Amino acid sequence: MSKFHKNTDRYGDKPAWQHKVNREKCHEGYADVSYEDVWSLDTRLANIIASHLRAFLKAQKGPNGGCPGELAQGAEVGAGHRKWLNIIRKMIYAFEEYQNVDKWNMDKETEERIDEGMQLFIKWYKYLWI
Repeated sequence: MSKFHKNTDRYGDKPAWQHKVNREKCHEGYADVSYEDVWSLDTRLANIIASHLRAFLKAQKGPNGGCPGELAQGAEVGAGHRKWLNIIRKMIYAFEEYQNVDKWNMDKETEERIDEGMQLFIKWYKYLWI
C-alpha cells in the first residue's frame, strides 16, 4: 500500500472528510427552515395546520365568513355555511388529534376520523381563504 493512499471512511467510496462536509450540509436546513424544524415534520405541520384552521373557523363565524358555492347551491339559507363550519371542525379534529395519539396503536374509529378530516383538508384546500 502506498503511503499516499486515499483516506476513505467505512463506505470506501469517498474520503471521510467529504462525508463529514455532506453531513454538515444536510444539517444546515433550507431557507429559513432549520434542520431541527423537520424532525417529526408530520406533527409539526399538524400543529401549524390545526392552529390556523382554528383561526379560520373563528373568522368564518364572523361577518366576513362564507362557504364554498357548491355547499350553498340548492340549500336553504345558512345550511351551506353550517356544513362548511362542520367540515372545518372535522379538519381541526384530525390535525389536533393526530398530534396526540399513538400513531401505531390508535383505535379504528380515531384513525378513520383523522383520515376523514385530512381528506377533507385535501378536498377543500383551495377554499381555505376569506
